[in-house]
Amino acid sequence: MKILLWVYFVMILCTKHLNHRSVLNKAGLSGGEKIAEETRITDGFSEAIARAHYLYQEKYNAKNCVVVLMDSDWEEPFNYFDQQMVLNGVEKLGVSTLRCSSTYLTEHGHLNGEGRFLIPRRTKKFTGEQDEDPYHEVSVFYLRTMYRPTHFPEPAYWTLRRDMEMSKAVCCPTIPHTIVNMKLYQMLLAQEEILARYTPTPDLVKEAFFATLSLELTEEGDRNAALALADPSQYVMKPQREGGGNNFWGEEMVEKLAELKTDSERGRFILMKKITPPVFINRFIKGGVEVGPLETVSEVGYYSVYLKDGKEEIYNHVVGPLVRTKDVGENEGGVAVGVSCIDSPYFV
Repeated sequence: MKILLWVYFVMILCTKHLNHRSVLNKAGLSGGEKIAEETRITDGFSEAIARAHYLYQEKYNAKNCVVVLMDSDWEEPFNYFDQQMVLNGVEKLGVSTLRCSSTYLTEHGHLNGEGRFLIPRRTKKFTGEQDEDPYHEVSVFYLRTMYRPTHFPEPAYWTLRRDMEMSKAVCCPTIPHTIVNMKLYQMLLAQEEILARYTPTPDLVKEAFFATLSLELTEEGDRNAALALADPSQYVMKPQREGGGNNFWGEEMVEKLAELKTDSERGRFILMKKITPPVFINRFIKGGVEVGPLETVSEVGYYSVYLKDGKEEIYNHVVGPLVRTKDVGENEGGVAVGVSCIDSPYFV
C-alpha cells in the first residue's frame, strides 16, 4: 500500500479565510463570500492516513497498530501544531498515533522476520504496568524528516529509512516519491516519452511544464549554459535537492556556471526557465507590521491525497488550495523563512 501526502500550514490554511473575510469587512469592502474556504484540508489528510491504517490492519491481520509521525530531534519543530492537528484528526477516527524522532527509531525500532516494523509500547512508562505485548506495530509512517542530506548524520539513519521502506508499513512518502521531488528526476518526467507511460495525453500535460534543461558536460549542456549566460534574468539554476532555498539566480548563477564550466559537477544541476506570473498590488502583515502596498506575485498549488494497494486505487481526492504571495523582487518563496505570506484564493 502507498499513501501520498505532504502537509504544511494546515492550521493556518483551515482558518485564514475567516481572517481575510474579516479584513474585507473592516475595510468596508464586499466580496468576502468569494474567498475560498479550506476547512476540508486537515480532514482530508487525516482521513487518508486513517484509511491506510485500517487497510493495513485488515490486510495483515495486525493488532496493536499505531500511526507514527516521525520528525527529527535536531531541528526546530516550527510546524509542530500543524502536524498535531493532522494527528488529532486521525485519532478522532479511532486510530492511535505516536510522535517519534528518527533518532529514537534508530535506537528502539526494528524490523522483524515477518516484515513488520515494531517499536516499544510506552504504557509502562506512564502507568508502571507492563503490557502483555511489549511492542506496537507501525501501520503508517508519516515522515516529517529524511528529505535533505542533513537528516542522515550517521549510517544508522540510512539503515532506518531502508528498513521502513522494506517493511509492510505504509510510508508517506515512499522513497520513490521523495526522489521524484528532486530536480533531475523532474527534468526526466517532463519528457514526453516518459509522460506517455503515465497519461494518455502527454502533449497536454507537457504544456503545463516550464522548460527544464540539462547542464551535463555535453554539447547540449553547453548550449543550455550559454542561454543562461546570455540572459540570466530569465533562468534559475537548481541543484538535485527537494524543495527550494538552494538555487542560484542572476549574477550568482553566472558565477556558478563559470566555476563549473569544465567540471562534471555541473551535471548535478538543472536549468529552469523562470516563471513570470501576473503582478498585482497587495499588502503584507509581517511581525505585526503592515508592509506595502507592494507589487506582488502568487504561487497556487493544490493539496491532494492518494492511497493505493498494488494497482488498486483506494482513495484519490483534492482537499484544498495553497496560495503563497511574495514581493515581486524576491527570488525564493518560502513562508517559514519569512519571504512569502499565506494568502487566499478569491474567485471572480
